[in-house]
Order: sequence, then C-alpha cells, then structure tokens
Amino acid sequence: MASFVTHFLNVMFRHMPIIEDTEEERRQNAARPLPKPPKGVTVGDAGLSVPCELIEKQGNGDIYVLNIHGGGFTTGSAKETRALSFYLCDKLGYNVLACDYRLAPEHKLPAAFEDCFEVYRAVIKKYPRLIVLGGSAGGALAIGTVQRAMRAHLPLPLAVAAFSPVAGIGMDLPSHKANIKTDYMLKRDPSGGKLLEKLVPAGAGEDFLKDPNISPIYGEFRGFPPLFLSVSDSEVLFDDSKLLYEKAKTAGVKCKLEIGHKQLHAWASIPQIPEAHQTLQNMKAFFDEIVR
Repeated sequence: MASFVTHFLNVMFRHMPIIEDTEEERRQNAARPLPKPPKGVTVGDAGLSVPCELIEKQGNGDIYVLNIHGGGFTTGSAKETRALSFYLCDKLGYNVLACDYRLAPEHKLPAAFEDCFEVYRAVIKKYPRLIVLGGSAGGALAIGTVQRAMRAHLPLPLAVAAFSPVAGIGMDLPSHKANIKTDYMLKRDPSGGKLLEKLVPAGAGEDFLKDPNISPIYGEFRGFPPLFLSVSDSEVLFDDSKLLYEKAKTAGVKCKLEIGHKQLHAWASIPQIPEAHQTLQNMKAFFDEIVR
C-alpha cells in the first residue's frame, strides 16, 4: 500500500496540468527551494569539462556514485537532484558526482548521452570504485553510458542503478498507453508526439531511434555490470523496465527488478517519501552482496 505521502503526491500530480512549454517547466523547477546539505556534507565543483557537482562527506568509503538526473531529456539539473545526492551521501555512505548535460530541444539527442559519457570517461579514472545511477531519462543515460564504455573498452563501474528508465526513444510499448491514467506524474505516451519532436533531429528515422547511442535497449548487455532496476506497475514506463530486465537477464547480467504498486514515477529518486528510503536501502543491499 502506498504511504500517505505518496497518496497525497499522487492526488496533487493528478490535478496538475501537463506543461508543454519547456522554458516554463524549467522556470518552475528552478524556483523550488533547494535542500540544505546535511551536517558534514559538502557541495563543490568537480572541475570537469561538463558541469558536475561533487558531494562528499568525511568518513564515507571509497565508492562514488555518478548521479544522472532525469527530466525527460528536456529539464532537470544536478541542483534539482540534490535531495537524492544528499541521501546517497549522508545515509548510504556514497560520495556523489552529479552531472549536468545538454538538454533538448536546444540540444537534440545524442547530446545528453555524449555529455554523460564524457563525464564517465573522466571520473572512472579518478574514482574507479564507481556506481552509475539515474532515474527516468537519467536511467536511460546511466545504462547507455555504461554500454558505450563497454564499446570503448573503458573500465566498467561496480554496478548500475536505473529507476523507471526509458528503454528506447520512440518505442511503442503497451504500458505507454495502458497506464496513462494511472501515471499521474508523466500523464502521457512517451512513444511519440510533441515530446519526441523535442528530442530527435528533424527527419530522424528508424536507424537513428535504434542506435545504441540513443536507445539502450538496442545496446549490448553481455558483460554489463550488476544492474538494479525499480519501476511501478502504474507507470507508463513499466514495460521499459521489464524489457531491460529481461534482456539483461538473458545476457547473464546479475540483475534485480523491484516492482512497486501505485508508486510515483521514479519514486526512488525522491527521498522525501518513505518508499524511496526502502528502495534505496534495497539497492544498497543488492550492491553490498556484489561489491567488496
């Protein structure tokens, strides 16, 4: 059963209109107050070519998390995912790198994937005990970035976590339509329409959409690091996580899929709700089994 907080947020999101104006959505997101760092947690600049926050706490171990924000590839920022970064750092003991990447529609795909890969290529050298994590669009970027690292023969991270990830750009899956009325946060079919127009270059065809640099479902999973996935059965992206899980398992990846019921989209990215705490603890337990 969903907690009171989740039920309240579901009701709130159900009555909020979809914001089609990307600039307005960004303005509203940026206007939200930022959480204060917990005691002992510091926020600095990672000093990379792609903007990236470095969030650390003295006494944490040597495992770092690369936290890739969501936002449909059009909104979001490292600052806007600070609540999650602070929780990972303060409660789970992981220091965090949270990156910004170029957003659509000003920068069409694959710009976001290219930026995340540049960050990964830089940080894996400095922080070899790395976990890559992301929610929604950030989940696709997390998986896609590690697949590209495999193709480039770079060192791989210890593990990957993706919360309600996008499996492929432009894919048409049953839950994309069946769950529109129960996904109160997204509320729309991600398979096409105005959202897709914002993301991909004009005239992009099937070859573009099926490029592994764009859609991780078409990438290679053999040799992929251990993968933790979470998704709610009420989300439009429900089938995306199931598809990614099945492909990863078939390829022999050590993989866990946590399915929530009537949860918010990418709820694990929102540590203000109780269910997020449990899922993040489950994620850590999964990682602790495989990371020594």
